[in-house]
Amino acid sequence: MPVARSRELIVPIGAIALVAVLTAIGALLSPPGASGLPPGSSFSKDPDGSAAAYLTLQALGYDIRRSFDPLPSLSLAPAATVLVLADPRDPASEQDRRMLQRFVAAGGRLLVTGCQAAAFLGGANQIVEAVRKERMFRAEFPSPLAAGVPRVAMTSFCGSPQPGSPFLSLYGDGQASVVKAARIGTGTAIWWAANSPIGNDAIDAEGHLELLLNAVGPRTRTVIWDEFHHGQRRSLWSYSRHTPLPWLLAQLGLVTAVAAAMFVRRRLPVRSEYVESRTSPLEFVETMAGLYDRAGSARDAAIVARSRLRRLLLEATGLASNVDDDRLAAAAAVRFQLDRGELARALDPGGDAAAEAQALALVRRRQALSAVVNRTGG
Repeated sequence: MPVARSRELIVPIGAIALVAVLTAIGALLSPPGASGLPPGSSFSKDPDGSAAAYLTLQALGYDIRRSFDPLPSLSLAPAATVLVLADPRDPASEQDRRMLQRFVAAGGRLLVTGCQAAAFLGGANQIVEAVRKERMFRAEFPSPLAAGVPRVAMTSFCGSPQPGSPFLSLYGDGQASVVKAARIGTGTAIWWAANSPIGNDAIDAEGHLELLLNAVGPRTRTVIWDEFHHGQRRSLWSYSRHTPLPWLLAQLGLVTAVAAAMFVRRRLPVRSEYVESRTSPLEFVETMAGLYDRAGSARDAAIVARSRLRRLLLEATGLASNVDDDRLAAAAAVRFQLDRGELARALDPGGDAAAEAQALALVRRRQALSAVVNRTGG
């Protein structure tokens, strides 16, 4: 039987239209260049991300890695490690501060930048005002951390607490210090008021990459770039939910559902549309009634009904076909617990000649008795 091709196309066409609508909505809700990743993340390629700085260090031959674990759980060799917390989003805990103090005191080097940077160092005091327009800050103290970088530009959209003693100001403008460093134990801790010098949109400015290289030091050290405080965790979903992957999975799920529906549609039995048979019992009855009506003969209908009733009674009682109606009525009344007189009147041939009004009632009575005999065991 041919399949209705136009109906089969409704599902895939509808699915394609829905995917197109979802894609358009996703494009509108996510402006070009907005990855949804926090500032400072080495995954982010947005202007305030640090992907360019991370990849540049990697290209220069540094052994650089990302960390997705809490700071207290890290197992590091401090003397051979540089830990970078670039504009951390999550606040520092007391365990974080203690771990960093032990790390720096044991010979590690720490670079922490951004609005919450001082909280990781402890002892924060006055606030550095937000620098909403780019300002130049000059080197204020001779140090290997400022070598070859006489000035640095910085932008910040938040007021940043700055660490107190023993941190010394390396860059400032007389009103605020934006880069500080301290020697703690055998290690070095470095604080930047903002992450802007190593943002993707500013890393190539004069002195910015050099400032980062001075902070990181020689290539013999392993650079650990913290992503835990950017909300990145060990689970794949914690990273994937900031990417277009959820939309991709939703669309793949929709395509899979459509494919399954098409598979089932083609494999299930194809049923033809039900068409009522022209030889149905009801149509037969209506046809016969119409013939009797057109012929104007109620007698024939009464004769047919009586003949059927008599045949059923003979089959049920087992009497001979030439038995008289009274004996047949008596035997059937006992077997089917019917009124003998009613059976006798129904079997009486004299009723066949009744008028049309009486003939209809007679035919109905004979049919009702036939139904009782047929249902009870005729």
